[in-house]
Amino acid sequence: MASETRRVVESVLGNHMTAQIWTSTYPPVFPFVPQDFSVGAILPMMLYLFRWGHRRGKGRFAETYGEKGAPTIRSTVDKLVKDTRIIGFESNVAKEILGDFLLTSILENKRHAEAHDEQVQRCFANHYFASWIDLPISAANLRGVPEMVTALLSDQRDGEFVEPFGERGRYRVGARVQDNELLTALGPGTATVGSLKSDLKSDEFDERVTLPLDQLLTVRLAEGCGEAPSRAVGRNNPGPIPNQRPIAISAAETFREDMLVFLDCYARGDTTPRTALLSMLESAMAIGLTTILTATVEIMNRWGTSGELPAEDEAAAFPLLVDCSSGSDPGLREASEQSGFLLRQALNRLPAILMHVRLLDFYVRKESELDPRTLPASSPDATNWLNLLGSFLNGSHDEAAEAKRYARRIARKLRDAADEAEDVELRALLHEEVEIDDPGRALAEALSAAFTGSSSGKERLYQFLTSSLMTDEVNGLAKRRKVALQRTRSKGQHRQGDALSIVLTNTVIEYLVHRHIRRPGKGRKVRTLSYPEFLQILRERYGFFVDRAPPNMAVPSDLLQRNRRMLERRLRDLGLLIGVNDAERMKKLKARYSAFQDGDATPAEVE
Repeated sequence: MASETRRVVESVLGNHMTAQIWTSTYPPVFPFVPQDFSVGAILPMMLYLFRWGHRRGKGRFAETYGEKGAPTIRSTVDKLVKDTRIIGFESNVAKEILGDFLLTSILENKRHAEAHDEQVQRCFANHYFASWIDLPISAANLRGVPEMVTALLSDQRDGEFVEPFGERGRYRVGARVQDNELLTALGPGTATVGSLKSDLKSDEFDERVTLPLDQLLTVRLAEGCGEAPSRAVGRNNPGPIPNQRPIAISAAETFREDMLVFLDCYARGDTTPRTALLSMLESAMAIGLTTILTATVEIMNRWGTSGELPAEDEAAAFPLLVDCSSGSDPGLREASEQSGFLLRQALNRLPAILMHVRLLDFYVRKESELDPRTLPASSPDATNWLNLLGSFLNGSHDEAAEAKRYARRIARKLRDAADEAEDVELRALLHEEVEIDDPGRALAEALSAAFTGSSSGKERLYQFLTSSLMTDEVNGLAKRRKVALQRTRSKGQHRQGDALSIVLTNTVIEYLVHRHIRRPGKGRKVRTLSYPEFLQILRERYGFFVDRAPPNMAVPSDLLQRNRRMLERRLRDLGLLIGVNDAERMKKLKARYSAFQDGDATPAEVE
């Protein structure tokens, strides 16, 4: 049905318009491709983007460490031990030990497999030189997320693309390693030498610098490749980094501020063990990407109703009830799953809204009488552009009536083409013309349902959500279990689906505490933070409700108080909370790791 429906749509709309609307994304709303990806693979790609100022193309890891096929732990070890600087691993047992170390500290197999003969899929960002290792093999597998985060951190205020090799800011894009504070923090002993900083071989490691074993082996793996991967080329993989911002401006700015504070305090000066730092950075990205997506859901659902974007201070993240028991308390788990169900319902309304946006976008740019030179920019901030499209949706624009007539003509042609092609499903989605009050919305809903029903469009937004949440991962924000949705006709059989609950893993808790005991202003000074204030931050900043019911659902008060006590107990068990009595304001959060700004202070000295 999917391919036949697309052929019918193309026969009416033409190839160009179909290519514009037959998709799951819309960059002015969110500058990434809604599909599954790996949060853990974002940081190495970001290091590459910051260093070279363009997207990554093909590198040499596969041809260097693969044996006439995809590289594995075994083939990587066999190549690595040929390096004369790596001695003592010549025996088979020693190679197995080295392979286990690579698999637990540096590389990861496809589908998290543990064998040494499985395909290697990911490299951890133990050191800047991880950016020389082109894993995942295709940069497109990361769905444009590293580019978005890089653009947010570089904070270039205008322009369609991020301009490399500029001489401004602490997080310069296309800069020498020593000129970018993120690269410097994650690349000890590394500097860009020579006059051409764009030379793929210009980054060198100072052998006099002592590194932990995981970082040193990352450097050796990269050196074996000989040079950094080349620039991305080709129509489907362009090199420039888009400077597009999410329409969830407040959530994106919160994410940026959180990342800057955390990197400033804990990535510099070796104050935090690298393993702990990387785990907390993954949690930071999971939180930031999730809140950007959920805030976008709220914003665009309101736009779909009124045609107007809410004010920035009104665009809160979607409210979610957090299960602080991590699934051990059935009552809390079920309440959090109900919250996850409400989020999924809101998410399911978004594809039709995005289809309507794309249809209006095409009409305004290609069919309307508006002068293209007077149209508001859609990049980097698309607020004015979406409000213009919204004026066609709500009928306030002078050409809104003509836009409706255009949608009605398109729908009529699609009905005729569906009848001719005997596409019963598409014909049913389009309904009868006399039944439709708003032809633009009806057309968008029909096309969205047709696309979502195809194999290419099935639940892509939900896949992106579960990836952003790092579902079922130790650094993540969610757990998923199979539940029976309804009975089938066969006795004893049920149709199953996912129940998603929002949780705070230990790494997420550690990240949130360390981030919020530091102030965002100059000097990143220590902040005295009580437990009630921490709960307020979770609510207001991220939409994570612990001891209060989210505004979209009712939760028994005894369940909320149990949730609050569980989080407090976990904070104490992790050594992140102290209190001399039962007074709520006397329960203070403290850090486990020192911040760079504290110099040689110990965690106990900066409580």
